[in-house]
Amino acid sequence: MTPYNSQVNIAAINGPESVVISGLSEAIQEICSRLTEMGIKTKPLQVSHAFHSPLMEPMLAEFELAAKEVTYNQPGIPLISNVTGQLATQEIATPEYWVNHIRQPVRFSDGMQTLDQQGYKLFLEIGAKPILLGMGRQCLPEKQGIWLPSLRPPQEDWQQIISIPLLSLSGFSYD
Repeated sequence: MTPYNSQVNIAAINGPESVVISGLSEAIQEICSRLTEMGIKTKPLQVSHAFHSPLMEPMLAEFELAAKEVTYNQPGIPLISNVTGQLATQEIATPEYWVNHIRQPVRFSDGMQTLDQQGYKLFLEIGAKPILLGMGRQCLPEKQGIWLPSLRPPQEDWQQIISIPLLSLSGFSYD
């Protein structure tokens, strides 16, 4: 990617075989063509903006001004930083962290490894669609943990939430 450094960056490291690049669409198309020629599978993502790329630079100053207007607090529970993939430090409660987050790659895979090292075995995705559950499974050894979606279209939200298998929480196995 060296010839494209000013146009494209790694946007996310989602798993051992899943890396997202972001930036100028023409440069991404060229990179994807080269990767395909090398036998590496690529898949375009439908996104609204080229987050975590050089194309975010023009909005950073304005975003920083807005971020400085927010009152931050330390998290009340352990939180994994998407910037480092490690347990969040005091810096997560600063405007600088959030400005930096826009340009740094999301370290999802590292975050999953940290959760595993911390002994977490139950993973609940809080979101409109259970997209991250599959990516999370790819980051940890096979059949490790319980993976639950909070919502799953087209099922009604309340039906999905009450169908989460609570019985499995008391004595679950990995089989």
